[in-house]
Amino acid sequence: MSKSLIGHTIIQLDSIDSTNNYALIEFKEGRISSGTIIQAKVQTEGKGQRGKKWSSEPYANLILSIVADLKQWNIKNIISLNHITALAIQRFLSQYTDKVKIKWPNDIMINGKKVAGILIENQLSSQQQKSVIGIGININQTSFPIDRATSLYLETDEIYQPKELVFELIESYRGVLNEYHTKGEECIFNSFNENLWKRREKHRFFIADEEFEGEVVTTTMQGQLVVEVEDELKLFLNGEVSY
Repeated sequence: MSKSLIGHTIIQLDSIDSTNNYALIEFKEGRISSGTIIQAKVQTEGKGQRGKKWSSEPYANLILSIVADLKQWNIKNIISLNHITALAIQRFLSQYTDKVKIKWPNDIMINGKKVAGILIENQLSSQQQKSVIGIGININQTSFPIDRATSLYLETDEIYQPKELVFELIESYRGVLNEYHTKGEECIFNSFNENLWKRREKHRFFIADEEFEGEVVTTTMQGQLVVEVEDELKLFLNGEVSY
């Protein structure tokens, strides 16, 4: 089932401002179908969470967007799309290196450094449930504008071909989709939580200028992070807390 859902068409672009922008327009206009993947060698205006920019060195990384009709994919809760995507990336990278974890809500870490990010943009109405899943994975890049970042090359000391790695990522994504359809959303939700970065470890958290110590416990199906602080469970929405 999943082979027909994702990766049947791959559009490879030399350069684009944002694969998500391109995919959103093409999907809305009906020029590409659900499951199509847009991959770019160069992305000049990559988008991150909450208006941030996703910076990527030209030709060095895996930059792509996947368009999904949630009705065709038979995904009932939009949060499950984030769980599926994060797990697919986590499992794909785990083929090459250890200590790959999911940092809530949508980053992937290797040895405590960010290696990948996810940006899901939705077009939801009573008539349609469509999403564009933006994925950026640092593959061969060696320098970054932030300290806590890494790449597959830096972790393994090997050079890779992003154009070829996309097929391995697709297979990983298909595997997680199959698991979702055969074992259910709760199984994927539990796997997502089992692979959370800093789960059950003492860590510093920040709310504006306030700093406190706590432990990541789990997340909720509403997308909240559950943190244990002085024997009390506190829930946070995306953007409310950093760690």
